[in-house]
Amino acid sequence: MTDFHGDSDVSTGRTLWSLATGWAARRGDEDALVFLPQSGTPEGMRSMPWARFVDDVAQLRSALAAAGVADQRTVVLALPNSPLAVAIWLAVPANGAVIQVVDPDGGILAFERAVSATRPVLVVAARENAATMREAISRVQVPTRLVVPTELGVDALRYEIDGLPPSSAAAPEATPNLVAGLLPTSGTSGAPKLVQLTHRNYVMAAERLARNAGFLTSDRHYLCSPFFHTNGQLYLCAPAFVTGGSVAIVPRFSASAYFDAARWTGATVSSMVAPPMRMALHRALERGGAVDPGGLRLVQYGMNLSENDWRAWDTLLPGIDTRQIYGQTESVTGVLGGAPWEADDRRTIGRPFVGVERVRLVGDSGADVPDGEPGELWVQGIPGRSLMLGYDNAPEATAETLVADAARAWLRTGDLMVRHPDGRFEFRGRRMHIIRRGGENLSTYGLELDLQSCPLVGDVAVTAQEDDTLDAIVVAHVIPAEGYDEAAFRAWCAENLGKRGVPDVVRVHESFPRTGSGRVIARELG
Repeated sequence: MTDFHGDSDVSTGRTLWSLATGWAARRGDEDALVFLPQSGTPEGMRSMPWARFVDDVAQLRSALAAAGVADQRTVVLALPNSPLAVAIWLAVPANGAVIQVVDPDGGILAFERAVSATRPVLVVAARENAATMREAISRVQVPTRLVVPTELGVDALRYEIDGLPPSSAAAPEATPNLVAGLLPTSGTSGAPKLVQLTHRNYVMAAERLARNAGFLTSDRHYLCSPFFHTNGQLYLCAPAFVTGGSVAIVPRFSASAYFDAARWTGATVSSMVAPPMRMALHRALERGGAVDPGGLRLVQYGMNLSENDWRAWDTLLPGIDTRQIYGQTESVTGVLGGAPWEADDRRTIGRPFVGVERVRLVGDSGADVPDGEPGELWVQGIPGRSLMLGYDNAPEATAETLVADAARAWLRTGDLMVRHPDGRFEFRGRRMHIIRRGGENLSTYGLELDLQSCPLVGDVAVTAQEDDTLDAIVVAHVIPAEGYDEAAFRAWCAENLGKRGVPDVVRVHESFPRTGSGRVIARELG
């Protein structure tokens, strides 16, 4: 067992709201938010200082309280990235209620599941999805109130939100141990679940990332990931409440405008998973010429790029530091990563973050594995502080994932890692994404990275198909690049990856179904 002891409660009773009010007093005239309009272009870009932001959120809190937003009741938020979305995300938990942010483009079935699961006291939807949300509420017959703001920019924070009564009464105050938010798991390989996070969780997440990543008050965090995702809320937005920095908000991720929007908004740090990062890189390569990302100095990323992609990145964007990071929604924030002074080797993730109490790599026998051998990563912490409180209304799933250990628990991540002698961890894939073909174990994650190096394909995803002889065979799903031919693709695989790297079946797609964070939804590939 490898021990990494740390403070299990860096929140010390604070909430994001108390942090925000502190920065309003100390840095009232400095920007809290900078945001592009919904058009995604720099014309009409606006900003909001900390003092005005906190004052407007305080008024919003009173209006929400008058609508019954308190006492651990849930609010479902279905808005695109916007100042209003961030304000409601802050205001609802500050009242002691629970925020559940959903994909605004999720569709009627996703809206039905969200409303049915938590029976919210209030639903906030955009004009574009209001009719769909209204139909979803009608179908599940949950008594709730639907509010559709007239606009999503800075002025929406200054005036009464359509449908909410004005109120001068003081809003209720939250205590740190209350549930503050419900975040969905990705649902790419199983039934989606809602992760319960407390106020302590949110502050811990912001503190751990800020300290381990070396974030500064001068940093502007690039909120281009969808806000319903963990990355948008905890990796990009929350750290600014600890550092007193600012958040650059763009309405949606755009691969073609990723670097331009960073320059327009003055973003300095970003966080994203590898697929959209790769998409942005390839759009820049297709456009040709130099790329000006402005002051963007750091991109923290999850998963990895191929060697070819990294060579292209270093040629095109030599001024941007990259740093791999690992975490799950259940772990609340980053668990493993590199230090600000270390070079990113593009192979290993890094070491356990300061503040992570202990980690283990557990083998099939239940015993810890030695360095160099793969095992499932377990992370120790305190539920509701340094780990999720649990899954909402799912005690059995919670018990399977959080293994009790006195006052603490071990989070079973389901991810296979190898620890190197220098203490750095290397990701080998999810336990459920290991293909057992003819007595050998193949990682879909590793094979995808190798296949993405082929110049004949634009992107690759790997799945398994049951087979009577081999137990399972490898299926490569490819998006062709110019000049693609299956025979040539197979020949490239054999020459560059050997026999083990040649897929058994190749299927061609025009595009891949993806989650909001950009991950491929493997179960929908067919």
